[in-house]
Amino acid sequence: MAETLEELQSQRAALAKALHTGAFQVRHGDKQVTYRSVEEIKKALAALDEAVALVSGKRRSRVTYVNAQRGY
Repeated sequence: MAETLEELQSQRAALAKALHTGAFQVRHGDKQVTYRSVEEIKKALAALDEAVALVSGKRRSRVTYVNAQRGY
């Protein structure tokens, strides 16, 4: 089942709110999910960000920083 952009954004908003309030249970519609850690919530947010980018046709930009030094 493909979810719409609005549904994905609504799920992401509920998950972000749970992260900021410290809740580990999130209810969206008739579904309830219990997370075990903050890291698990952050991974779910990242997955939702990827899904939103895919549905909206945008690619997430990735930035890599290199720190190089010479000598000791």
